[in-house]
Order: sequence, then structure tokens, then C-alpha cells
Amino acid sequence: MQIENSDITVVMQGGIDVGWDIRYSAAFLRQTLPGVTIILATQKSALKTFEGQGAFDEVVATDDPGHLPSVKNGGGPHNINRQIMSASAGMEAVTTRYALKLRTDAYLTSRKIVDIWSYWAQQPSGDRKRGRSRILISSIFSLNPRFDERLSYHLSDWVQFGQTDDLRAFWRCPPMDFDTNTWYERNAYAPGSLYREKEFRTRFATEQWLTLNYLFDRTQFPIRHHNDTSEVIVAEFEAQLADNFIVVHPLDIDLHMPKHSYIYKSRYFNAICHSYETWKELAAARGAIAGSDVGHTQWPHSLIGKKRYVAAKQRLRWLRHMPIARSLLNRFA
Repeated sequence: MQIENSDITVVMQGGIDVGWDIRYSAAFLRQTLPGVTIILATQKSALKTFEGQGAFDEVVATDDPGHLPSVKNGGGPHNINRQIMSASAGMEAVTTRYALKLRTDAYLTSRKIVDIWSYWAQQPSGDRKRGRSRILISSIFSLNPRFDERLSYHLSDWVQFGQTDDLRAFWRCPPMDFDTNTWYERNAYAPGSLYREKEFRTRFATEQWLTLNYLFDRTQFPIRHHNDTSEVIVAEFEAQLADNFIVVHPLDIDLHMPKHSYIYKSRYFNAICHSYETWKELAAARGAIAGSDVGHTQWPHSLIGKKRYVAAKQRLRWLRHMPIARSLLNRFA
């Protein structure tokens, strides 16, 4: 499948103040994907002091719905509704067949994202297929619920590529309500919740809210809360993941995000997130045939190795929160 750059619209969504002038990002994208259309989707308030609107083919500005309380206790403001409103408006403005949703603090240095998607668009999906085709996403923060944190349907929103109709459907997401955002202020955590799972204030993480609303009717969510888990739930999630998404590491598609680049080769985050290679195994089980390309992975590679590594990290985390152990660790640090 050959996709021309002129058939693609990049929706750069997010704030303007990212540490550099985003006009440079737009110009660089035009070098990487000559002929591409670029839309900036942001809030009206962000444009008040921005003089670079001419660098984009279109600017879509929405009202600011404001932020919710933090996702986790002690965290920063929750901007999910800002993200939904501007990303949805940006996608509605797209007129090309294909769309690439990109954060304003990120950029690409190759066309690999299009090439990888093009291969998998021709591969069959199972009976969980929701849209016209799969949506390509980042592996980092696409959590594998078999590890730590045990959150099914937590899929990264860093970058997306696919058919415009599918991305439009994804971002036609209802805003998160205050009750959902502050759920654990009034409700107990499930028995057996892990330490990191008890940090949450929200009933569903940001990424879960977006993914669940794309795949299911609100009354038919397959999970009741963020770490609702069982073998049946995980198996269903993996089928949905294989049929509706493509998971690739940022290094597989030359995605650059200076703010988060330190995570790219983090052994911990690569262990608890799905990789291109683990996703290919799930897709193959649903009838797809993997190509010869190999995605970025890090030790530990095996399922058993990852479980042992994460278990060791959990024990160390537990020790650090024991007063006596913390004192000893600090003494010999």
C-alpha cells in the first residue's frame, strides 16, 4: 500500500509553550514529509501571544474547558478534557484520508510510521475489529497489565497514525466527569491493589478513559475501575489490542520527545509496556503475519524474566517505604 504525503494531515495538538517555537517543528515535519498538511489544534487562550499561525495550513482553536484534579494524589492538573476538545476539533478539520495525531512537543525524523502502518493495514484482524483499520500508537505507556501497573486498556496517546475516520472516532470521546476523576476520594481500592495502583485518584487513568470510550459503549466497559483485572479481562484486552491497534516503540518510528526521551531506554518502562515484538505475537494469534522488521526491545526479554525483574522492583519499592529500611538505604546510599 503506497500512501502519498499529500494524503496525510498532521494534527499537532497541545500547548504552545513546549520549550521551543513550534514553528520549527512544523517546518521540520514538512522536510520529513514533503507535501503533508499540518493543522495546529490548541486552546484560544494559548494563541493570544503566539504570532506563528502562518506556519500551519490551518489553526483550530477551542475554548478552554479547564483542568480537573490530578490523576494521582500529589500530581499535576489533569488536562484530559482540554486534550479531548482540541484533538477532536483538529480531527474534524482533516480532509485527507489519513491522519497523524502528534503532540506539539514531539516531532518525527522519518516516514517509518507510515511505512509500518501500511504493512499492517493489509493484515487481517480478528472479530474484535472496531474501525476501518488499526491505529498505530507508541509502546511507551501502553501498559501490559500482567506487570506493574495492572491497568488493562491503558494505551499511549503520544502519537497516532491511521485512517482519519478511525482517529475521528477515537477522539469523539465524552469529557471525563468530576465524579470519575475523584473516584478514589470516596471509594476504597480493590483488595490486593499494588502500591502504584493505590496512587490513583481517578477511577480510570487518562489513557484508559480514551481507549475504553473508543472501543465500548459507556454502559459496557469491561472493567469497573482502573486495576480491575483477571485472566479473562486481560485476554479480552489483548484481543482488542491486536485487532484495533499497532504498538511500536518510539525508536522504531523515529519519534522524538525531548521531555520524555529519558524513558525510551528505561529498563523498567520497557518491561511493563507492550513492545512491537510482543504486540506482533498477539496479532499473529489473531491471524496476521509479521514482516521481517524487528522492533526495539531491552532485557529482560522473556515473560518470566520480566516478571522476576518487576517483582524485584516491587520489593525494593516496598523496602523504601518501610521507615527502618528507608533509613538504612539512605545511610548506605
